[in-house]
Amino acid sequence: MDKEIEVAIVDLPLALNQTKGKVKWLTLNNYRNWHYKTSNGLKIKFKKEITPLLKFKIKGKVKIEYFYYAPNKRKRDLMNVISVIDKFFQDAMVERGCIEADDLSIVVEVNSKSMGIDRDNPRLVAKITKL
Repeated sequence: MDKEIEVAIVDLPLALNQTKGKVKWLTLNNYRNWHYKTSNGLKIKFKKEITPLLKFKIKGKVKIEYFYYAPNKRKRDLMNVISVIDKFFQDAMVERGCIEADDLSIVVEVNSKSMGIDRDNPRLVAKITKL
């Protein structure tokens, strides 16, 4: 049984390796252009990849904070980067039983912050806090 905690921190991938070595960046611009089968396949792959990290349970209302570490200095729209990963991540947490739901009765606050560049380990760090 997963331990009930007050705060969880999870490193989330910004991209997933697809067949034939192709990398799919999980951005809103890409998401809106994907075929629904591609989108669903990536969501399943994302869930499989992060499931080992979802060994916690937080009951009641939560806030989620995202800390974005970019792969390079290219200009980006922060929410373009975070929105799809947030959707996939919240769905995975509900499916795994980490949080009770991903609607406004449970997830009452979501914040994001750019943390600069990390060329060696670009990522999105999620901090889930019980309110």
